[in-house]
Formats: sequence, structure tokens, C-alpha cells
Amino acid sequence: YTLDVFDYTRKLTDLPLTFANCAYFGQCKCSDIPDVISINRYYGWYDYHANIDCISKHLGKEISDFHNTYNKPVFLTEFGSDTIEGLHSLPSETFSEEYQLEIIEETCNTLDKLPYCIGEHVWHLADFKTKQGLTRIRGNRKGVFTRDRQPKMSAHFLRRRWRNLNKF
Repeated sequence: YTLDVFDYTRKLTDLPLTFANCAYFGQCKCSDIPDVISINRYYGWYDYHANIDCISKHLGKEISDFHNTYNKPVFLTEFGSDTIEGLHSLPSETFSEEYQLEIIEETCNTLDKLPYCIGEHVWHLADFKTKQGLTRIRGNRKGVFTRDRQPKMSAHFLRRRWRNLNKF
């Protein structure tokens, strides 16, 4: 069905097409179809939780594997970690603002070394309400801003980074 959707859409536009791929390299049977490979990855959070060092190793390898196998640009469409605003820890611990900042910085540093990675999108702009459950404390807290739009530490880093895009 995926190929049918892409074939139909290509009749309607010349714009590049993609989809958010949550499968790991080698597991998705559709990676050859889009013009840009878009992946959602949470290394250091859902995968290799509490391990910042895994990001450059695993994310860098996976993006390179996608690019080298399919000869297509790669876009990191989701990454980040949950953070409780105002929670600080030194050394950093999960859920602290410092940990979210380290996840985002290390991910961006990894992407900067991969010329075929054409973009990044932190998940999410701001925290938002979700249904109650054991894995969510007052909603999804992966935002770089709180629910009332106050910046977390990572928002200041991203502001500096994106203001200086012409330097990359």
C-alpha cells in the first residue's frame, strides 16, 4: 500500500516525498520508496536510556547505514527526552533539564558530522497534556518549552544553534 500511495502522490507533485520511519535500519521494507529518509530516534532516552555516549555511536551509524544503502538524504524528524522543568542535577540525571540539554547537544553534534543528514526536528516545541498513565507525568514533557511556553535550558541552546545556521 505504501508504494501505491507514493506512486499516486508523485502524479500530483514534483516535491520530494517522505514519511516518518520508526523502524530501525534493516527492519523497514519501505526505505527505498521515499525521496528523503526520515527517522524518529530517541537514543539516550528510549534506547540506551541514561547513556549519552550511545548517541554518536548508534545514531551516527544508523544514519550512515540508511544513506549508504539507499543513497538518499536523511532527516532526523524526532529526538529528545522528557524533562521536568526546574529539575536540575549535576551530574545530569534523566528528567533533569541538564540531561535533556545533553541529549539535544550530543544529537546535534552527531548530525553536524553527517553531511547527508539534511535536517533535525526536536520533539517537541512545548510540553502537552496526554492521557494519564504510568509512563507520563502530567503529559508529554519532551518540549523545549513548558506547557505555558517558558523556556527550558535546551530552548536557549537551540536558539543559539539555529541563529548560527549559516556557520554550519
